[in-house]
Amino acid sequence: MKLTTKQGMQSEIFVPVTPKPVFTELKKPLNKCKVAFITAGGIHKKDQTPFNTSGDFSYRTIPFDTPSDQLMVTHGGFDNSDINKDVNAMFPIDRLHELVKEGFIGSLPAETYTFMGGGGNVEKFLNETGPEIAKKLKAQDVDIVLCTGGCGTCHRSATIVTRCCEEAGMSCCVIAALPPIARQQGAPRITAPHVPIGSNAGEPHNIPQQTAIIKESLEWVRDCPSFNATKILPYEYRHNV
Repeated sequence: MKLTTKQGMQSEIFVPVTPKPVFTELKKPLNKCKVAFITAGGIHKKDQTPFNTSGDFSYRTIPFDTPSDQLMVTHGGFDNSDINKDVNAMFPIDRLHELVKEGFIGSLPAETYTFMGGGGNVEKFLNETGPEIAKKLKAQDVDIVLCTGGCGTCHRSATIVTRCCEEAGMSCCVIAALPPIARQQGAPRITAPHVPIGSNAGEPHNIPQQTAIIKESLEWVRDCPSFNATKILPYEYRHNV
């Protein structure tokens, strides 16, 4: 089929194509599941090499027993101030430990993986970073993977890696501040709180809100009926600049 309908004229309409469905049904109760959390938001340990903010497809290994005050952000694509106040706003490691103690989820893996999705190389995330992260999580018998992303490009990179995890047999959900991007890129499941980019997991130091977002995202992993479905979450936070 030709794009040209009249000599010298060509359509400039971009028609996005959603990738093929990937969907792994969760077959265990949440309180028996091992839950991992990955992020494209540029989170890393303070003693690790920072990400290259002009574009980076590498990832960092984060032991899940790392104290949250030993984590930081390196990302040039969005306002980092909320993460600087409370890393749990993007990478809710403290909330996850609390959910294990509560018995809401079964356990956490020994380690997880973070990356900086802004300006990311799509081919590298699709063919190298994503498969490597998925392989390492699967080797730890992870059942569920939750993911956040910062900027628009981060949401794309986050979704690519999440799809790799889903294809490896883990049930995944992107917690999106920009849900249309996650949806168009083919995220298996999406939850969408009303939050600014950089605070996907909730307002800094708002433990009840962060906990609710994580719990409802986990419940959506369990209850989501089909590929690419989005659940709008009833939690709102506005970042007053």
